[in-house]
Amino acid sequence: MKTAILYSEKMKDYDLGHVLKGDRYENFLQLFRERFLNHSRFEMVEPSYATNQDLEMVHTPKYIQRVEKHQSRDPHDTPLSPSVVQAAKLLAGAGKLGGELVQSGKFDKSLVIGGGVQHAGRNYEKGFGIFSDVGICAENLIQNYGLKKILILDTDAHAGDGIYGIFSKDPRVLFISIHQDTRTLYPGPSYKNPLGEGKGTGYSVNIPLLPGTSDQAYEHVLDEIVFPLTEEFEPEIILMVDGSDPHFSDQITQMGMTLEGIHLIAKKIRKIAKKVCLGKVVDFAGSGYDAKGLLYPRGWLASLCGLSGIETSLQEPYTFPPNLSTNRGLPETKTIVKTIQKKLSGYWKCFSSYR
Repeated sequence: MKTAILYSEKMKDYDLGHVLKGDRYENFLQLFRERFLNHSRFEMVEPSYATNQDLEMVHTPKYIQRVEKHQSRDPHDTPLSPSVVQAAKLLAGAGKLGGELVQSGKFDKSLVIGGGVQHAGRNYEKGFGIFSDVGICAENLIQNYGLKKILILDTDAHAGDGIYGIFSKDPRVLFISIHQDTRTLYPGPSYKNPLGEGKGTGYSVNIPLLPGTSDQAYEHVLDEIVFPLTEEFEPEIILMVDGSDPHFSDQITQMGMTLEGIHLIAKKIRKIAKKVCLGKVVDFAGSGYDAKGLLYPRGWLASLCGLSGIETSLQEPYTFPPNLSTNRGLPETKTIVKTIQKKLSGYWKCFSSYR
């Protein structure tokens, strides 16, 4: 099977004038071409812009109209301009197409370069995000392709509060967010790791980890929470929100992962996807911030290689800090995991023994 790489040079217009620069897309493509130009496993696919009908699967018409007038209510983090709004529609279109390509059977994986809007909600922009490419991908598969079970696994260092808000009441979507404790990082302590609402209660799983948490601790979370839930839920497709901001060198987060750890997460997701949903994964790889632009291309490539099963060297661009280790935070993470298993025990059979 093949992996579709969703990319357009017009994505560079998604430049917010701060840590999220428009050159990040081409920076990744340059590294990708150096390693995998003409590789038979990958195929470049140019997305089209999301239509208003596409956007309205998730967002309200009133919100879309406001955005098109460039009236930002989050101007510091998410400024609006004609070029940025058009690029946001392109990213939303890429998310929609990424799901369609995998569901068609032509590809078993797709990578949405620079995707993974986490914080935008149905009627607001927030935290660098305008239109929820992840939400539109999921809703399109539900509404137009008849899918009844979708797993959204968010391993970005920031909690996916916007994705949660969109799907908090929907039991067709299992949302799992592994993130740096929100008492120490955006979106902040007001996000209290909820379980969902109404019929969706128990289908939102938030796993807050301490700053500096390592590769081994993340692997423990996958083995003890993510995989048991995935096997019980039996999703028809997995949407993965990731990137490189859990890396130890990211400039706006404080986690402790390495490139090997990021690769390991994707590799393990590939294996569980093969077991439960014919290997179908849409990867939204967009996080990661470093002034030199050395980290995020390598982080995205680590995810791509882990998901596709293609090996390449993953040389760290920055020196591993002496105060970190690849098992840092493991004892604390084991305690967090046990607490969450008990919290979920009334909703999932796989955790019933923790009541």
